[in-house]
Amino acid sequence: MTIGVFVLVAATAFASDTSNKDSYVFRDGGITWMIGQGMSADALQRIQSQYGNSFLWARRNGQIFVTREQFVLDSASIIVARRDSGEERQARFAEITDAAMRRSSRPRGSYVLTTEINRATISGGMSIENVVYLRNKYHGQFLWVRTKEGTWLIDDADYLDRATAFFAEERALGPEQRAASEEESQLDREEERLEDRRDAASRKRLEEVRSRQREVSHRERELDDRQEALEKIAEEKLWALIDDAIRRGVARPVR
Repeated sequence: MTIGVFVLVAATAFASDTSNKDSYVFRDGGITWMIGQGMSADALQRIQSQYGNSFLWARRNGQIFVTREQFVLDSASIIVARRDSGEERQARFAEITDAAMRRSSRPRGSYVLTTEINRATISGGMSIENVVYLRNKYHGQFLWVRTKEGTWLIDDADYLDRATAFFAEERALGPEQRAASEEESQLDREEERLEDRRDAASRKRLEEVRSRQREVSHRERELDDRQEALEKIAEEKLWALIDDAIRRGVARPVR
């Protein structure tokens, strides 16, 4: 199951940190990385206790943003594993945060679309606990939707097939994205092995590796941009389908 949770709150949520400079807290299984401006130990402890063991917290352009979206966390893991300078690392965190914030601002509401066993497509505004609750409550395939007007459930096979098809192109990017990520990790490991060597052959290979890293990073950005564009198109179609299902009575209201 792919799970993404987005939280966007006012920048006054942590009043003790009044700086407008960017700061990032990435927590992965109990290990915490602090990137950017930083904060007091008390503020850091509050954030960790509030959001648990896996999240990315960001103070970006005066706004506070938190995500547990797995794709973002995977990207953050790759960033902290690299031997970038502080400025380069912060720039990379700014990039993935901006993309996540754009995705979180688009949806008209929240939805859970199950496509097959143990898989789901989830929009912003859903906690992990709520997703698990819905999957336990509604077995099989379903599309659960919440908007400001109410909450609905769609389990009509035709509507579910059409909804799932909207995301086919986006899901098809998965293997290429994973391959690029794996290649980047391999290059990073090779770079680390070569950096302490002084022979000519090693220095030449290091230049080749770094050139290839730039190419892979460029390809990853292109894939991310393409995924974002496809996701936007898919969600526009999905919400039109949801409106049609509600209008025709195919979507039944639930509490």
